[in-house]
Amino acid sequence: MYAGSCIQVVVLIAVLATAGCLEPASPPVNATPEPCETCTVPEGFCGPPAVCPGEPVNGVYVFTDKNIYRIGEVVEFGIVNCGDERKAFSPFPWVIQGWVTNASGFTYLVGYWVVGNCTGGMWETIGVDGWFSTGETMYLNPGGNWTMQWNTTDWWETAKRRGDHVVPFQYRMRSDGSSYQISDDPLAPGIYRVWYDKVWYDNNAYNNASKEFEFV
Repeated sequence: MYAGSCIQVVVLIAVLATAGCLEPASPPVNATPEPCETCTVPEGFCGPPAVCPGEPVNGVYVFTDKNIYRIGEVVEFGIVNCGDERKAFSPFPWVIQGWVTNASGFTYLVGYWVVGNCTGGMWETIGVDGWFSTGETMYLNPGGNWTMQWNTTDWWETAKRRGDHVVPFQYRMRSDGSSYQISDDPLAPGIYRVWYDKVWYDNNAYNNASKEFEFV
């Protein structure tokens, strides 16, 4: 009887460990478990270790350091050139967007319409680069990467004062051309993406390279 109980306990631990979600013993009541995730790194990816890449566009990957975050954590993201040639890019080539279901209209950003699906839902721009443009063109050599961090703790109210790299984009454009301002932090559990739109390929500045992630 004693040996059989030990075998059952060992089997149970082995099953939980295989699932990748084994939690600490005796967790506090009402504790929220850490999100379980697996990052699949494709063959040919040359970026930093332990990151989660999106789909490549002409040899350039967008990546985040995790797939799942809690609101208030720091999201680290970037791009890496895994191609054979040097890539020119702007030092502020990206936006952060959240997926909104049952939405209509478009998201408008700095003079052009942002790509979005406006029937079953759309990508809404919520964050942009906090640096001022110098008009400088930068380059990523093969194997080179460029990363930055987004501090999501109280970022809607304090990001600009802190001088963060990511600041709120507070305006929305309706389908009739009118605009309105978002006064509250739009961060909520859901699907988001980092979208890079200004990495140049054959004089085309818009490549739609992106990486989706989730807030829980």
